Amino acid sequence: MKTSSKLRRLQRIRKLRRQRRVFFLVLTLVLTLMASSVFSSSGNDNEKYIIVSVTVQPGDTLWSIAKEYKPDGKDLREFVYEIADNNGIDDCNIYCGQTIYVPVEAD
Repeated sequence: MKTSSKLRRLQRIRKLRRQRRVFFLVLTLVLTLMASSVFSSSGNDNEKYIIVSVTVQPGDTLWSIAKEYKPDGKDLREFVYEIADNNGIDDCNIYCGQTIYVPVEAD
């Protein structure tokens, strides 16, 4: 009887180790796929756009700057949000003399 209980315990331990190996293998595959998709998409964005620095002039608003540099087919509201987010602007207030970085389509 003592031997059969040891055998069952060894079988449970082997099964648990096998399950752990499978879990870590699947986890590694998922993380690798996520990382590759992040890096591949960011590489494409860098090829499409260049960053232009714009110095805010009297009367400029974030909306007027976005309207001037907005790529064709892009929603103006989304572009304003993107510019604000990239420059750490929380309330859409910009000030004369401030430098704002705007993504512009590369030719």
